[in-house]
Amino acid sequence: MKRSSFQRWLALRITLLAFTFTALLSITILRAFQLQVIEREKLSQLIEKQYLKYVKLPPERGTIYDRKKRELAVSIEVDSLYVRPAKIKNKKEIAKKLSPLLEMSTRSVLSKFNSDRPFVWLKRSISPAQSQQIKKLNLEGIGFVEESERFYPNRELASHCVGFVGLDNKGLEGIELSYNSHLQGTPGYLMVERDALGRNIYNKNFTQVDAIKGSNLQLTIDKTMQYAAEKALEEGVKKHKASGGVAIAMIPQTGEIIAMAVSPTFNPNNFSEYTPSQWRNRAVTDTFEPGSTFKIFLISSALEEGIFQPQDIFYCEMGSYPLENRVIHDVHKYGWLSLSDIVKYSSNIGACKIGQNLGKETFYRYIRRFGFGSKTGIDLPGETGGLLPHLTKWSQVNLGTISFGQGISVSPLQLIAALSAIANGGILMKPFMVKAIFNNSGQVIKEFQPESRGSIITQRTARQITSILTTVVEKGGTGENAAIPGFTIAGKTGTAQKVDPTTKQYSPHNMVSTFIGFFPSDDPKIALLVLIDEPQGVRYGGVVAAPIFKKITLQIVRYLNIPPRQGDMTLVNCRPSHHLSPADTAVDHNFFKTASLSEIQLPDTMPDLSGLGIREVLNKAEELDLHIEIIGSGRAVSQYPLADNRLEYDRRCWVRFQPLS
Repeated sequence: MKRSSFQRWLALRITLLAFTFTALLSITILRAFQLQVIEREKLSQLIEKQYLKYVKLPPERGTIYDRKKRELAVSIEVDSLYVRPAKIKNKKEIAKKLSPLLEMSTRSVLSKFNSDRPFVWLKRSISPAQSQQIKKLNLEGIGFVEESERFYPNRELASHCVGFVGLDNKGLEGIELSYNSHLQGTPGYLMVERDALGRNIYNKNFTQVDAIKGSNLQLTIDKTMQYAAEKALEEGVKKHKASGGVAIAMIPQTGEIIAMAVSPTFNPNNFSEYTPSQWRNRAVTDTFEPGSTFKIFLISSALEEGIFQPQDIFYCEMGSYPLENRVIHDVHKYGWLSLSDIVKYSSNIGACKIGQNLGKETFYRYIRRFGFGSKTGIDLPGETGGLLPHLTKWSQVNLGTISFGQGISVSPLQLIAALSAIANGGILMKPFMVKAIFNNSGQVIKEFQPESRGSIITQRTARQITSILTTVVEKGGTGENAAIPGFTIAGKTGTAQKVDPTTKQYSPHNMVSTFIGFFPSDDPKIALLVLIDEPQGVRYGGVVAAPIFKKITLQIVRYLNIPPRQGDMTLVNCRPSHHLSPADTAVDHNFFKTASLSEIQLPDTMPDLSGLGIREVLNKAEELDLHIEIIGSGRAVSQYPLADNRLEYDRRCWVRFQPLS
């Protein structure tokens, strides 16, 4: 090969080799850039997973308050016990020491000691007494983490509204579920280091990142009125041996729910001891046939359309009216009744004839406008929209029966919302239960305002139907048992048969007794519903539900300091001059007495119970009419409310005990 050809071939080889090395170097640089810059965060997280183990710490949930900032749900600090198995020596001996203190079997404790994991929870949420006793043992490999535990200081009060949380501190029912994302906060964690083989590297202390507490809620519920509603409802259910009941109080102008009672109730602190059916908020989730209470909306529709006036008269067929293949009956035999008297005496036949004149298309349109057949949109889980047959399925019989509330199903919440539209002059308001969300500094994050769902009837029609409804509560009306001297009440009774689930026919025995109304009728402050499910004996709404309505109303007018009519001083002596104090409304045996509640002489502040034994505390509770929940044993170490703090209306409190060292 010639020298010049060899030199060219050598130069080419050198060039190719240089190009190859340059390409490989470029690829190496690009790959390094990708790993160290572009995918740095992803790979760092992957590495962390290999040598770090995170133990999640649940945050403290936000507090739930009533409308006056009184606590309904709080979080209290408790110790949780963990074990680092590899650090435990003499496992059997230590297990025998811990098992009786933790109320666990020795085998269960040993199984946790023998775990191959670097971190194991031994027991969550132990009592102060247990914590103190275990700390005294000073055991290597055993540690404590402070966690929060949900506590409901009022026990059963408003349990269906507030709901409860599960073991993972997540809301399962009620407001706790609806607003879980706001209440739950941001979790913290414990960080444990591990080597390349996954073995734990024991540092002196774990790295701990604290959890951030959740936001707080202020509800529309008023604890005092809630207690009044629950107390009266419970007494009514027991008296009539009913399967349950519902009571709802609502501010008509805003849609705020100030009381929502459901019977039977449950204690959310021990929710697992009850069945899921007892957790259900039947005021929102269940439906029933409204019966004669539905005549309110029939008459409102007829008056709004202008086809009838209150004084127009109808022949009520002396109690028996054939309609196609059915016969419509009245409880009493009536001849000629005015439209107003059809409501006052609750004539089904009169309602049927008004419905026929109104027409199914028009009546269906108004039913929908009043909100029936659709959800109200309340901020509670599990709401039902009720059952309203479509217009195409209405026969003349359907039109007749729906006119007096049979063949349609509604929820108690739908019914009180529709009645509130009449009380406030014709505007359907969206019911709601949360007034505001605020952080731990007291700064409002979100405030909820009343929301209108539209105008249904004119103020003139609302005044007309209100005037008619006041006659129901007058002497001779079906709701006279709801009357309170000195106050004008507009209301309506309802008694509806329930469908037997076996026969699919109306049961002659199982009924729903209802009374709905608002007061004072000339300036409504509160709309109130009382429903008693399957009462025994006499089942009429005017006999069963109306007296309960009266009991609740009496407490509300006293609490809100609503004056009687000018010149009628019947109730002046039993109405305090100021809002009731917690002591005034809490004493059960005086709860419905007509004597002045302000005469009760009991201290309204919490005594200092620290250091006392359980027997001494119980004696003190009996003396001061305190409703105390006992936690633990030994001597009193903490209490709620704190000493000298004001007691709540129901005088409920709790005291935590632990043995002396």
